[in-house]
Amino acid sequence: MKPDNLFDIRISDFFETVKRGTAGKIRPLRLVEAALFQRRQTKRRATAADRGLTVPPILITSLTRRCNLDCEGCYSRAPRPPLLEGTTQGRPDDAELSDDRFMELFEEAVDLGVGVVLLAGGEPLLRRSLVERASRLKGILLPLFTNGTLIDEELLQTAALGSIVPVLSIEGEESHTDGRRGLGVHAGALRWMEEMRRRRVIFGASVTLTSENAGTVLDPAFLAGLAVAGASVLFVIEYVPVTRGTEGLVVEAGQRASVNAPERFADLPFPVVVLPGDEEDYGGCLAAGRGFVHLSSEGRMEACPFAPFSDSSSAVESLASALASPMLAAIREHHGELTETSGGCALWNKGGWIASLGACSGAEPSARDQRTERI
Repeated sequence: MKPDNLFDIRISDFFETVKRGTAGKIRPLRLVEAALFQRRQTKRRATAADRGLTVPPILITSLTRRCNLDCEGCYSRAPRPPLLEGTTQGRPDDAELSDDRFMELFEEAVDLGVGVVLLAGGEPLLRRSLVERASRLKGILLPLFTNGTLIDEELLQTAALGSIVPVLSIEGEESHTDGRRGLGVHAGALRWMEEMRRRRVIFGASVTLTSENAGTVLDPAFLAGLAVAGASVLFVIEYVPVTRGTEGLVVEAGQRASVNAPERFADLPFPVVVLPGDEEDYGGCLAAGRGFVHLSSEGRMEACPFAPFSDSSSAVESLASALASPMLAAIREHHGELTETSGGCALWNKGGWIASLGACSGAEPSARDQRTERI
């Protein structure tokens, strides 16, 4: 079985688990509609592949790099590598895409076969009008990754009626969350979880897994607590040291093995998505469109939010054109050689090879690039 087909099967399994875990929480018709939509999108991706275009099942979108918090080691605020030479630059100010342009790209994504659009940031709720407009897209699910501090009554009503699935960021125990995100953030997130559980609004949780909180996050008591809180999905995101000086937060080898153990999350009533995940299970890296791709707030089509290399921009060209970039194709061609490394993201640790795909004008190789082995 091809790894790409395996990933499609895993997505189907994911939605089946969500359906079981959300029984009684939302209208049954909505569950049926979501399942049928995913099947249609799988066929659309297959049609695109027949035309030579790789369309990912998942489009990760950073609506903004701005945030009302200042979390330690935030990848969204880390410096971006320069665009590869010859790239269409888009607008000279490199500003955020307008709401209208984002909506055009989201609608094109649906037409091409994307099944899920993850709304991230920064803090995506700083672009509330765009979130509201995106929620009216038909069929597609929109997990909204938020620190929870800007949730309000209006958003709860939107989540109850539309495709938005709030995913609240916590870091394990209160000391972990508040230590990284700010005083009171953890308690606030739990209050909103309780309110959404009471209203039968589907929501999830997201944890950035570090060497410091892995013991707590992987503890059955913590995971059971999320089930009691009413979470319908958990995202476990392995910390990638995009900010120098934070390498100590990288999970240790034993912790990573524990996360990827088949039985680790088997008894939970909700699915767990581990990112970057066990690349070996899928025959290599899922970035660059094999499983997902990242659209930055400025319109750059990037291989992965943790490895934001790019040679194409959707600020001025279609999503299909950006997905057809030579860089993304080259990464997919070598996906089997991009397997788990120290720091979680195999692609991030191959920055020197990415730079070799084209001369990055004005770029000086970082210490990481200088010591990185080429594929």
